[in-house]
Amino acid sequence: MSQVATVNSVEQAATNRGFIMAVALLVSLVMGMLYAFSIFILPLENTFGWARHQTAFTFSLVLVFFSLGMLTGGNVMAKVGPGRAASLGGLLAAAGFLLASFTTSLPILYLGYGILGGYGIGLSNLVPTSTMIRWFPDKRGLATGLVTMLLALGTFFLGTKLAGGLIGAYGWAVTFRVIAGVFLVVVAGGGLLLKFPPPGYVPANWTPPAGQAEVWGYNRTNMLKTTCCWLVCLWLLCIQMGGLMVIGHVVPFAAEQGVSLTDAATAMGVYAIANGVGRLFFGWFNDRFGLKAAMVMDSAFMGLGLAGMIYLFAALGFGGLIISVCLVGMGYAGTVPLAALLANSYFGPKFFPKNYGIYTMPGAIIGGLLGPMIGGYIKTQTGSYTIAILSAAAVTVIGLVVAFILKAPPRHTDEA
Repeated sequence: MSQVATVNSVEQAATNRGFIMAVALLVSLVMGMLYAFSIFILPLENTFGWARHQTAFTFSLVLVFFSLGMLTGGNVMAKVGPGRAASLGGLLAAAGFLLASFTTSLPILYLGYGILGGYGIGLSNLVPTSTMIRWFPDKRGLATGLVTMLLALGTFFLGTKLAGGLIGAYGWAVTFRVIAGVFLVVVAGGGLLLKFPPPGYVPANWTPPAGQAEVWGYNRTNMLKTTCCWLVCLWLLCIQMGGLMVIGHVVPFAAEQGVSLTDAATAMGVYAIANGVGRLFFGWFNDRFGLKAAMVMDSAFMGLGLAGMIYLFAALGFGGLIISVCLVGMGYAGTVPLAALLANSYFGPKFFPKNYGIYTMPGAIIGGLLGPMIGGYIKTQTGSYTIAILSAAAVTVIGLVVAFILKAPPRHTDEA
Protein backbone atom coordinates (compact mmCIF):
# COMPACT_ATOMS: atom_id res chain seq x y z
CA MET A 1 0.00 0.00 0.00
CA SER A 2 2.81 2.41 0.91
CA GLN A 3 4.53 1.77 -2.44
CA VAL A 4 1.27 2.50 -4.31
CA ALA A 5 0.80 5.70 -2.30
CA THR A 6 4.34 6.78 -3.13
CA VAL A 7 3.81 6.15 -6.83
CA ASN A 8 0.55 8.10 -6.77
CA SER A 9 2.18 11.03 -4.96
CA VAL A 10 4.97 11.14 -7.54
CA GLU A 11 2.46 11.02 -10.40
CA GLN A 12 0.42 13.76 -8.75
CA ALA A 13 3.57 15.85 -8.40
CA ALA A 14 4.01 15.81 -12.16
CA THR A 15 0.74 17.73 -12.49
CA ASN A 16 1.67 20.12 -9.68
CA ARG A 17 4.97 21.50 -10.89
CA GLY A 18 3.28 23.94 -13.23
CA PHE A 19 1.39 25.35 -10.25
CA ILE A 20 4.60 25.49 -8.19
CA MET A 21 6.27 27.38 -11.04
CA ALA A 22 3.44 29.93 -11.19
CA VAL A 23 3.67 30.60 -7.45
CA ALA A 24 7.49 30.79 -7.54
CA LEU A 25 7.41 33.27 -10.41
CA LEU A 26 4.79 35.46 -8.71
CA VAL A 27 6.77 35.51 -5.46
CA SER A 28 9.96 36.42 -7.39
CA LEU A 29 8.14 39.20 -9.24
CA VAL A 30 7.09 40.85 -5.98
CA MET A 31 10.59 40.53 -4.51
CA GLY A 32 11.91 42.62 -7.39
CA MET A 33 11.03 45.59 -5.18
CA LEU A 34 14.48 44.97 -3.68
CA TYR A 35 16.14 47.08 -6.40
CA ALA A 36 13.49 49.81 -6.67
CA PHE A 37 14.62 52.07 -3.84
CA SER A 38 15.82 54.81 -6.22
CA ILE A 39 12.21 55.87 -6.87
CA PHE A 40 11.89 56.86 -3.20
CA ILE A 41 15.08 58.93 -2.99
CA LEU A 42 13.78 62.28 -4.25
CA PRO A 43 10.39 62.14 -2.45
CA LEU A 44 12.14 61.36 0.85
CA GLU A 45 14.77 64.05 0.35
CA ASN A 46 12.09 66.59 -0.54
CA THR A 47 10.27 65.74 2.69
CA PHE A 48 13.20 65.61 5.12
CA GLY A 49 16.02 67.50 3.40
CA TRP A 50 18.51 64.65 3.72
CA ALA A 51 21.76 64.63 1.73
CA ARG A 52 22.05 62.11 -1.10
CA HIS A 53 24.67 59.95 0.62
CA GLN A 54 22.42 59.67 3.70
CA THR A 55 19.41 58.53 1.71
CA ALA A 56 21.39 56.27 -0.63
CA PHE A 57 22.95 54.44 2.33
CA THR A 58 19.55 52.74 2.72
CA PHE A 59 20.21 50.80 -0.49
CA SER A 60 23.65 49.75 0.73
CA LEU A 61 21.95 48.30 3.81
CA VAL A 62 19.41 46.55 1.56
CA LEU A 63 22.20 44.81 -0.39
CA VAL A 64 24.09 43.76 2.74
CA PHE A 65 21.09 42.39 4.59
CA PHE A 66 19.70 40.77 1.44
CA SER A 67 22.95 38.79 1.26
CA LEU A 68 22.72 37.91 4.95
CA GLY A 69 19.17 36.69 4.40
CA MET A 70 20.34 34.49 1.54
CA LEU A 71 23.29 33.28 3.63
CA THR A 72 21.20 32.24 6.63
CA GLY A 73 18.12 31.21 4.69
CA GLY A 74 19.39 27.70 4.03
CA ASN A 75 19.51 26.94 7.75
CA VAL A 76 16.02 28.38 8.20
CA MET A 77 14.69 26.32 5.29
CA ALA A 78 16.26 23.16 6.69
CA LYS A 79 14.44 23.68 9.99
CA VAL A 80 11.00 24.87 8.87
CA GLY A 81 10.75 23.91 5.18
CA PRO A 82 10.66 26.10 2.05
CA GLY A 83 7.08 27.35 2.42
CA ARG A 84 7.46 28.62 5.97
CA ALA A 85 10.87 30.11 5.19
CA ALA A 86 9.36 32.11 2.32
CA SER A 87 6.45 33.16 4.52
CA LEU A 88 8.74 34.28 7.33
CA GLY A 89 10.78 36.38 4.92
CA GLY A 90 7.58 37.91 3.54
CA LEU A 91 6.39 38.82 7.03
CA LEU A 92 9.71 40.48 7.88
CA ALA A 93 9.73 42.43 4.61
CA ALA A 94 6.11 43.51 5.07
CA ALA A 95 6.89 44.68 8.61
CA GLY A 96 9.91 46.57 7.28
CA PHE A 97 7.99 48.42 4.59
CA LEU A 98 5.19 49.21 7.04
CA LEU A 99 7.74 50.64 9.48
CA ALA A 100 9.33 52.66 6.65
CA SER A 101 5.94 54.26 5.96
CA PHE A 102 6.15 55.91 9.40
CA THR A 103 9.65 57.29 8.75
CA THR A 104 10.47 60.47 10.64
CA SER A 105 14.25 59.97 10.78
CA LEU A 106 17.01 58.08 8.99
CA PRO A 107 17.31 55.29 11.61
CA ILE A 108 13.67 54.32 11.08
CA LEU A 109 14.16 54.20 7.30
CA TYR A 110 17.40 52.23 7.70
CA LEU A 111 15.76 49.70 10.03
CA GLY A 112 12.54 49.35 8.05
CA TYR A 113 13.52 49.36 4.38
CA GLY A 114 17.24 48.60 4.70
CA ILE A 115 17.49 45.95 7.42
CA LEU A 116 14.07 44.27 7.77
CA GLY A 117 13.15 44.71 4.09
CA GLY A 118 16.54 43.57 2.81
CA TYR A 119 16.83 40.58 5.13
CA GLY A 120 13.23 39.47 4.59
CA ILE A 121 13.56 39.57 0.81
CA GLY A 122 16.88 37.70 0.97
CA LEU A 123 15.34 34.99 3.14
CA SER A 124 12.35 34.57 0.81
CA ASN A 125 14.41 34.87 -2.37
CA LEU A 126 16.25 31.63 -1.65
CA VAL A 127 13.03 29.59 -1.80
CA PRO A 128 11.79 29.95 -5.43
CA THR A 129 15.20 29.02 -6.87
CA SER A 130 15.66 26.08 -4.47
CA THR A 131 12.23 24.65 -5.24
CA MET A 132 12.41 25.18 -9.00
CA ILE A 133 15.76 23.41 -9.31
CA ARG A 134 14.23 20.32 -7.67
CA TRP A 135 10.95 20.42 -9.62
CA PHE A 136 12.68 20.94 -12.97
CA PRO A 137 15.82 18.75 -13.04
CA ASP A 138 15.21 18.35 -16.78
CA LYS A 139 15.28 22.14 -17.40
CA ARG A 140 17.26 23.56 -14.51
CA GLY A 141 18.79 26.42 -16.47
CA LEU A 142 15.52 27.55 -18.01
CA ALA A 143 13.63 27.30 -14.71
CA THR A 144 16.32 29.21 -12.82
CA GLY A 145 16.47 31.81 -15.59
CA LEU A 146 12.72 32.36 -15.40
CA VAL A 147 12.75 32.87 -11.63
CA THR A 148 15.63 35.34 -11.73
CA MET A 149 14.16 37.13 -14.75
CA LEU A 150 10.92 37.76 -12.87
CA LEU A 151 12.94 39.25 -10.02
CA ALA A 152 14.41 41.76 -12.48
CA LEU A 153 11.06 42.47 -14.14
CA GLY A 154 9.51 43.09 -10.73
CA THR A 155 11.83 46.06 -10.31
CA PHE A 156 10.36 47.59 -13.46
CA PHE A 157 6.68 46.69 -13.19
CA LEU A 158 6.18 46.93 -9.42
CA GLY A 159 8.88 49.51 -8.77
CA THR A 160 9.02 51.97 -11.64
CA LYS A 161 5.42 51.56 -12.79
CA LEU A 162 3.24 50.65 -9.79
CA ALA A 163 5.16 52.27 -6.94
CA GLY A 164 6.22 55.22 -9.10
CA GLY A 165 2.60 55.90 -10.01
CA LEU A 166 1.44 55.55 -6.41
CA ILE A 167 4.07 57.98 -5.15
CA GLY A 168 2.92 60.58 -7.65
CA ALA A 169 -0.72 60.14 -6.66
CA TYR A 170 -0.61 59.40 -2.93
CA GLY A 171 2.93 60.00 -1.65
CA TRP A 172 5.74 57.80 -0.42
CA ALA A 173 4.13 56.80 2.91
CA VAL A 174 1.00 55.30 1.34
CA THR A 175 3.16 53.60 -1.29
CA PHE A 176 5.24 51.88 1.40
CA ARG A 177 2.01 50.59 3.00
CA VAL A 178 0.70 49.23 -0.30
CA ILE A 179 4.00 47.42 -0.86
CA ALA A 180 3.78 46.00 2.67
CA GLY A 181 0.31 44.67 1.87
CA VAL A 182 1.51 43.06 -1.37
CA PHE A 183 4.34 41.32 0.48
CA LEU A 184 1.96 40.14 3.16
CA VAL A 185 -0.47 38.58 0.68
CA VAL A 186 1.81 37.28 -2.08
CA VAL A 187 5.07 36.39 -0.31
CA ALA A 188 3.97 35.64 3.26
CA GLY A 189 0.69 33.99 2.15
CA GLY A 190 1.49 32.60 -1.29
CA GLY A 191 4.97 31.53 -0.25
CA LEU A 192 3.42 28.86 2.01
CA LEU A 193 2.42 26.99 -1.16
CA LEU A 194 6.03 26.42 -2.20
CA LYS A 195 7.35 22.96 -1.39
CA PHE A 196 9.88 20.40 -2.59
CA PRO A 197 8.75 17.44 -4.74
CA PRO A 198 8.37 14.06 -3.02
CA PRO A 199 11.35 11.68 -2.86
CA GLY A 200 11.85 9.81 -6.11
CA TYR A 201 10.21 12.48 -8.25
CA VAL A 202 11.25 12.42 -11.91
CA PRO A 203 9.45 14.48 -14.59
CA ALA A 204 7.36 12.50 -17.06
CA ASN A 205 9.13 11.33 -20.22
CA TRP A 206 12.57 12.24 -18.88
CA THR A 207 15.41 9.93 -17.97
CA PRO A 208 18.02 11.54 -15.72
CA PRO A 209 21.66 11.24 -16.82
CA ALA A 210 23.71 8.74 -14.89
CA GLY A 211 24.15 9.94 -11.32
CA GLN A 212 22.03 13.08 -11.66
CA ALA A 213 19.16 11.68 -9.64
CA GLU A 214 21.50 10.96 -6.72
CA VAL A 215 21.08 13.33 -3.79
CA TRP A 216 24.72 14.20 -3.14
CA GLY A 217 26.53 17.29 -2.01
CA TYR A 218 29.21 19.14 -0.07
CA ASN A 219 28.21 20.81 3.15
CA ARG A 220 29.11 24.48 3.47
CA THR A 221 32.27 23.86 5.53
CA ASN A 222 33.76 21.44 3.02
CA MET A 223 32.64 23.52 0.06
CA LEU A 224 34.57 26.49 1.44
CA LYS A 225 37.69 24.33 1.63
CA THR A 226 37.74 23.78 -2.14
CA THR A 227 39.66 25.95 -4.59
CA CYS A 228 36.67 25.69 -6.94
CA CYS A 229 34.42 27.56 -4.50
CA TRP A 230 36.76 30.54 -4.30
CA LEU A 231 37.31 30.58 -8.05
CA VAL A 232 33.53 30.72 -8.56
CA CYS A 233 33.35 33.68 -6.13
CA LEU A 234 36.22 35.38 -8.00
CA TRP A 235 34.46 34.88 -11.33
CA LEU A 236 31.21 36.32 -10.01
CA LEU A 237 32.99 39.33 -8.55
CA CYS A 238 34.92 40.05 -11.76
CA ILE A 239 31.78 39.98 -13.90
CA GLN A 240 29.29 41.57 -11.52
CA MET A 241 31.44 44.51 -10.44
CA GLY A 242 31.42 45.96 -13.96
CA GLY A 243 27.67 45.58 -14.30
CA LEU A 244 26.98 47.16 -10.93
CA MET A 245 29.33 50.05 -11.73
CA VAL A 246 27.54 50.73 -15.02
CA ILE A 247 24.03 50.57 -13.54
CA GLY A 248 25.03 53.29 -11.08
CA HIS A 249 26.74 55.58 -13.61
CA VAL A 250 25.33 54.94 -17.09
CA VAL A 251 23.17 58.08 -17.11
CA PRO A 252 25.90 60.55 -16.07
CA PHE A 253 28.39 58.75 -18.35
CA ALA A 254 26.09 59.16 -21.34
CA ALA A 255 25.43 62.80 -20.44
CA GLU A 256 29.19 63.37 -20.20
CA GLN A 257 29.47 62.20 -23.81
CA GLY A 258 26.89 64.70 -24.99
CA VAL A 259 23.85 62.39 -24.97
CA SER A 260 20.59 64.08 -23.99
CA LEU A 261 19.06 63.17 -20.64
CA THR A 262 16.11 61.58 -22.45
CA ASP A 263 18.39 59.31 -24.47
CA ALA A 264 20.50 58.58 -21.39
CA ALA A 265 17.35 57.44 -19.57
CA THR A 266 16.55 55.27 -22.61
CA ALA A 267 19.96 53.61 -22.25
CA MET A 268 19.16 52.93 -18.59
CA GLY A 269 15.86 51.36 -19.64
CA VAL A 270 17.65 49.13 -22.17
CA TYR A 271 19.99 48.01 -19.40
CA ALA A 272 17.01 47.09 -17.22
CA ILE A 273 15.36 45.07 -20.01
CA ALA A 274 18.63 43.31 -20.86
CA ASN A 275 19.08 42.53 -17.16
CA GLY A 276 15.78 40.64 -17.26
CA VAL A 277 16.09 38.93 -20.64
CA GLY A 278 19.72 37.94 -20.01
CA ARG A 279 18.76 35.79 -17.03
CA LEU A 280 16.41 33.70 -19.15
CA PHE A 281 18.88 33.59 -22.06
CA PHE A 282 21.80 32.29 -20.02
CA GLY A 283 19.59 29.77 -18.24
CA TRP A 284 18.60 28.40 -21.64
CA PHE A 285 22.20 28.63 -22.89
CA ASN A 286 23.34 26.50 -19.95
CA ASP A 287 20.78 23.79 -20.76
CA ARG A 288 21.81 23.82 -24.42
CA PHE A 289 25.60 24.16 -24.30
CA GLY A 290 26.69 23.48 -20.72
CA LEU A 291 27.86 25.44 -17.72
CA LYS A 292 31.43 26.23 -18.78
CA ALA A 293 30.33 27.50 -22.21
CA ALA A 294 27.74 29.71 -20.50
CA MET A 295 30.37 31.18 -18.16
CA VAL A 296 32.73 31.94 -21.07
CA MET A 297 29.95 33.53 -23.11
CA ASP A 298 28.78 35.55 -20.12
CA SER A 299 32.32 36.85 -19.51
CA ALA A 300 32.64 37.78 -23.19
CA PHE A 301 29.34 39.70 -23.12
CA MET A 302 30.49 41.77 -20.14
CA GLY A 303 34.00 42.46 -21.47
CA LEU A 304 32.85 43.38 -24.96
CA GLY A 305 30.02 45.50 -23.60
CA LEU A 306 32.29 47.51 -21.31
CA ALA A 307 34.89 48.06 -24.02
CA GLY A 308 32.09 48.96 -26.44
CA MET A 309 30.90 51.75 -24.15
CA ILE A 310 34.14 53.52 -25.04
CA TYR A 311 35.09 52.35 -28.53
CA LEU A 312 31.77 51.30 -30.11
CA PHE A 313 30.14 54.45 -28.80
CA ALA A 314 32.93 56.52 -30.34
CA ALA A 315 32.41 54.78 -33.70
CA LEU A 316 28.61 54.52 -33.87
CA GLY A 317 27.35 57.13 -31.44
CA PHE A 318 24.16 56.48 -29.47
CA GLY A 319 23.48 53.22 -31.34
CA GLY A 320 26.86 51.91 -30.21
CA LEU A 321 26.04 52.88 -26.63
CA ILE A 322 22.73 50.96 -26.76
CA ILE A 323 24.44 47.83 -28.10
CA SER A 324 27.12 48.07 -25.42
CA VAL A 325 24.70 48.68 -22.56
CA CYS A 326 22.62 45.72 -23.74
CA LEU A 327 25.70 43.45 -23.64
CA VAL A 328 26.67 44.68 -20.17
CA GLY A 329 23.11 44.18 -18.89
CA MET A 330 22.92 40.65 -20.24
CA GLY A 331 26.40 39.86 -18.93
CA TYR A 332 25.48 40.97 -15.43
CA ALA A 333 22.14 39.18 -15.66
CA GLY A 334 23.75 35.88 -16.64
CA THR A 335 25.69 35.65 -13.39
CA VAL A 336 22.45 35.39 -11.39
CA PRO A 337 21.12 32.04 -12.73
CA LEU A 338 24.65 30.76 -13.31
CA ALA A 339 25.53 31.30 -9.64
CA ALA A 340 22.64 29.02 -8.65
CA LEU A 341 23.53 26.45 -11.32
CA LEU A 342 27.20 26.44 -10.26
CA ALA A 343 26.25 25.85 -6.63
CA ASN A 344 23.95 22.98 -7.62
CA SER A 345 26.12 21.35 -10.31
CA TYR A 346 29.53 21.65 -8.62
CA PHE A 347 28.55 21.11 -4.99
CA GLY A 348 25.36 19.08 -5.25
CA PRO A 349 21.66 19.46 -4.48
CA LYS A 350 21.76 18.06 -0.95
CA PHE A 351 22.96 21.28 0.71
CA PHE A 352 22.08 23.68 -2.10
CA PRO A 353 19.89 26.05 -0.01
CA LYS A 354 22.75 26.56 2.46
CA ASN A 355 25.51 26.76 -0.15
CA TYR A 356 23.80 29.05 -2.65
CA GLY A 357 23.77 31.98 -0.26
CA ILE A 358 27.58 32.12 -0.36
CA TYR A 359 27.48 33.14 -4.03
CA THR A 360 25.31 36.19 -3.45
CA MET A 361 28.08 37.75 -1.35
CA PRO A 362 30.61 38.78 -4.06
CA GLY A 363 28.12 40.73 -6.16
CA ALA A 364 25.67 42.10 -3.61
CA ILE A 365 28.14 43.11 -0.90
CA ILE A 366 31.59 43.52 -2.46
CA GLY A 367 30.59 44.35 -6.05
CA GLY A 368 27.50 46.31 -5.02
CA LEU A 369 29.48 48.52 -2.68
CA LEU A 370 32.83 48.75 -4.50
CA GLY A 371 31.66 48.83 -8.13
CA PRO A 372 29.73 52.12 -8.00
CA MET A 373 32.16 53.55 -5.42
CA ILE A 374 35.29 52.82 -7.47
CA GLY A 375 33.64 54.12 -10.64
CA GLY A 376 32.72 57.35 -8.91
CA TYR A 377 36.17 57.73 -7.33
CA ILE A 378 38.00 57.30 -10.64
CA LYS A 379 35.62 59.76 -12.29
CA THR A 380 36.36 62.30 -9.55
CA GLN A 381 40.13 61.84 -9.81
CA THR A 382 40.41 61.81 -13.60
CA GLY A 383 37.41 63.88 -14.66
CA SER A 384 36.22 61.08 -16.97
CA TYR A 385 34.55 57.66 -16.79
CA THR A 386 36.84 56.22 -19.50
CA ILE A 387 39.52 54.83 -17.17
CA ALA A 388 36.90 53.41 -14.78
CA ILE A 389 35.07 51.55 -17.55
CA LEU A 390 38.23 50.23 -19.17
CA SER A 391 39.50 49.11 -15.74
CA ALA A 392 36.27 47.15 -15.26
CA ALA A 393 36.76 45.60 -18.72
CA ALA A 394 40.30 44.56 -17.71
CA VAL A 395 38.95 42.89 -14.55
CA THR A 396 36.50 40.99 -16.75
CA VAL A 397 39.48 39.39 -18.53
CA ILE A 398 40.42 37.79 -15.20
CA GLY A 399 36.89 36.38 -15.03
CA LEU A 400 37.22 35.01 -18.55
CA VAL A 401 40.44 33.18 -17.60
CA VAL A 402 38.74 31.74 -14.50
CA ALA A 403 35.85 30.50 -16.65
CA PHE A 404 38.29 28.62 -18.88
CA ILE A 405 40.31 26.97 -16.07
CA LEU A 406 37.47 26.20 -13.64
CA LYS A 407 36.87 22.49 -13.02
CA ALA A 408 34.22 20.80 -10.91
CA PRO A 409 35.52 19.20 -7.70
CA PRO A 410 35.18 15.43 -7.21
CA ARG A 411 31.63 14.42 -6.34
CA HIS A 412 31.01 13.17 -2.81
CA THR A 413 28.31 13.26 -0.13
CA ASP A 414 28.65 14.78 3.33
CA GLU A 415 26.43 13.68 6.16
CA ALA A 416 25.68 17.11 7.58
